[in-house]
Amino acid sequence: MPAPVIPDEPSDAPPLHVGLLWHSCLSENLGVGALSVANANLIAAAAIKAGRRPVFHLMGVRGAFDYSHEIAFENHFENIGYKALINPLSTLHSTLRRCDVVFDIGGGDSFSDIYAARRFWLIIGSKIAAQGSKGPLILSPQTIGPFHTGIARHAAVGVMNMAAQVFARDEASFKVLGDLGMAHRSALTTDVAFALPFTPAPDKDGRDLAKGPIKIGLNVSALLYRRDLATGDRIKLTVDYPALIDALLERILREPRAELHLVPHVLAAATPYEDDYALAEELHQRFPAAILPPRFSGPSQAKSYIAGLDLFAGSRMHATIAAISSGTAVVPLGYSRKFSGLFDSLGYHWNADLTAEDNAAVLARFDAALADLPGLRVQAIAANAEAQRRLANYVGALDEMITELAKRHV
Repeated sequence: MPAPVIPDEPSDAPPLHVGLLWHSCLSENLGVGALSVANANLIAAAAIKAGRRPVFHLMGVRGAFDYSHEIAFENHFENIGYKALINPLSTLHSTLRRCDVVFDIGGGDSFSDIYAARRFWLIIGSKIAAQGSKGPLILSPQTIGPFHTGIARHAAVGVMNMAAQVFARDEASFKVLGDLGMAHRSALTTDVAFALPFTPAPDKDGRDLAKGPIKIGLNVSALLYRRDLATGDRIKLTVDYPALIDALLERILREPRAELHLVPHVLAAATPYEDDYALAEELHQRFPAAILPPRFSGPSQAKSYIAGLDLFAGSRMHATIAAISSGTAVVPLGYSRKFSGLFDSLGYHWNADLTAEDNAAVLARFDAALADLPGLRVQAIAANAEAQRRLANYVGALDEMITELAKRHV
């Protein structure tokens, strides 16, 4: 999808201070960046339509990058940590008090106790802190749950009752909201990263997907590959992930019509168990025929690279969204409900469930995709069209909410 159509910003328009909770343009996880840039663009379009000048206050985890230039509006960043959260005099709280509205995207999938408990309770605490803003708390499209414990479910219901609106990005999350008694404040849409701008590959439509040559991308998640280093999460795989990756690499490199690209999507040098790029460098040493791109400078650059591929497989969900939303056939290698929930919602049923299937089943799925690549691309394009239709529900809601806010905050 190209960048959303944003009207010209009136230079003398009064500001609308928008809190973007659990957004970041400094995150090493380019999936978080994709959500942040895309959501800011969508909100900005609504704000300018309402005659306001958007000023964004992003609040999340500070990383080593800075691609805030991908948001074409005034924006500032505030780090979230426990010390800042418990101190009412911190700059985090003063930032929240400036906000006319707060949109909380939960990092896409962190509103769940699937990860470490420290992460979950930070998510909960920040939603409570957002009550100090001038306006409503909106939970932007994200995965809701799963919540494995009673205390997690109780806390989730408590903070959702503080929100004016909750948007689920898939049917499974929408059902969780209904089961938790949140149906009255819930709406169904899809992931905002379907709106992340990118540069299309000019020669892509002219390629012969049946005969080749073709470009195949593989995203290897360090989080899954280095399970011996990860601690505190609830991810339980039924595959041998390192062996699966080796088998996929060998399979692609045996394909005479294919060119293999390693595509890291988390660039976290300070945390080895998360750093896709360091892992890709290791794999490149073992499989030197593969192509390793330079480190991406931001999520749109990563998506533009993926847009130039013909088939993509990966375990970072926003890398797979970058594929399907740019017309690239994709085999998601999913490790949680967020994958199947999102892709099944779009009628795209090529997700490999690494928590239920074995290596042989995943490899067979990949082989089937490769055998009918033209047909798979048709399905990907249809799924993206459905995503854009669903995203329009969120865009319409943004227009209504921000128009009302603009009337109130003159």
